Amino acid sequence: MSDRDALLSAICEQPDEDTPRLVFADYLEERDEAPRAAFIRAQVELATTPPWEPFAVRCQWRTPNLVNGAPFLTTLPKLEGSPVGWATGPFRRGFGWWLNVRMVSEWDTYVAPHFDFTPIGKVTLWNATIDDWRRVAASSCVKHLREIVFVVSPIEPLFTLRDVPAANGITDLHFTRAGGAGMPEVIEDLFRSRLGAAIRGLHFNAGNHEPLNALLAAINTGGSLDRLSFQTMELTANHLRRLFDGPTAGALTELHFRNELFSGDGLRVLADLLPPTLRDLTLINIGMRADGLEVLARSDRLTNLNRLNLSTNPLTPRAVKVLSLSHSLTSLRAIDLTNCHIGDKGVCHLTQAKWWPGLVEVNLRNNPISNAGVKHLLNAFVPPDLTALVFDAGTLGTESRAALVKKFGAAVVFVAPEPPG
Repeated sequence: MSDRDALLSAICEQPDEDTPRLVFADYLEERDEAPRAAFIRAQVELATTPPWEPFAVRCQWRTPNLVNGAPFLTTLPKLEGSPVGWATGPFRRGFGWWLNVRMVSEWDTYVAPHFDFTPIGKVTLWNATIDDWRRVAASSCVKHLREIVFVVSPIEPLFTLRDVPAANGITDLHFTRAGGAGMPEVIEDLFRSRLGAAIRGLHFNAGNHEPLNALLAAINTGGSLDRLSFQTMELTANHLRRLFDGPTAGALTELHFRNELFSGDGLRVLADLLPPTLRDLTLINIGMRADGLEVLARSDRLTNLNRLNLSTNPLTPRAVKVLSLSHSLTSLRAIDLTNCHIGDKGVCHLTQAKWWPGLVEVNLRNNPISNAGVKHLLNAFVPPDLTALVFDAGTLGTESRAALVKKFGAAVVFVAPEPPG
């Protein structure tokens, strides 16, 4: 075995340890592979850096190759001609991490061998038979998994994994078809198992055709989680009350909602019941209005919040003013206002917010900001940690862009507008 292979083997045998990866980075640098060595070191640091802190924000907007690993895709094991493939953004901590497995029946032939060469920790799984799931559960690779994304009903795979000791390292489960029949029973059964005791994050997507109350009741049969996310699940304010009426959401650090139109009543529930431990809150396209936002902004449960994503909610100038006056967002480091219809008055209120001086990242893409809004920014205090003030590249004139760069320096980022939808 060569030195390189021995180092890679050590990384795969100890996938949660950083030291073997950093040793491998030193090995690469000594052999004139400095760019890849730097990539590994940066990704190791990113894995332990909150996404709202300057290093992570700088990587995201200034050196995105350190996040997506695009220049290093050729270092991943080749998968052409097989029923598996690397996911978009496959890297974590410098090595291949996320694998798409479209034919679980070929696990032993096309998936398991790769665990000897790269520290895979996340897999997306498609259809399989119960016998296929049993073979996966019996595989020695399971001990290395940390996240699983189910693009199928999770009933059979979780039935086979639930009490396998090797599966106790799995921390997050993603259900992309969470509206399937029997989902509440699946979650209840999960929490009665060894695997359920180890889970720290649950993520639900794509609608629920059964009464949601049963699913939320099932979620609350488990213990406290760190991460929860819901997308297009048709949640209402009453559903939110049921969610927080139990132990599962009591100590969350991350909570994400997308395309859940619970509007003002839902925001009032969040204002009353959000766990004070929350550090990262996503409220994308939830039908937000100024009155509901006002209640949320005044909540004393946001004092530890570091990142707030309000994108794709049309916010009036009054709504932005309400947000700017919040005394609770004292720890806020990053705010995403993409596609919020923030105009010039909204920009003025934003720069006068009580929490503006502490910001590291401000995302203002896809908003109708004119020269008047730019002037408000030019008259604003420059937050000392500001690392990314993000605009669409084509919405501001040359003079405005130059003036912003002169004022905010390298923190200003101009990106190509995202396509609708």
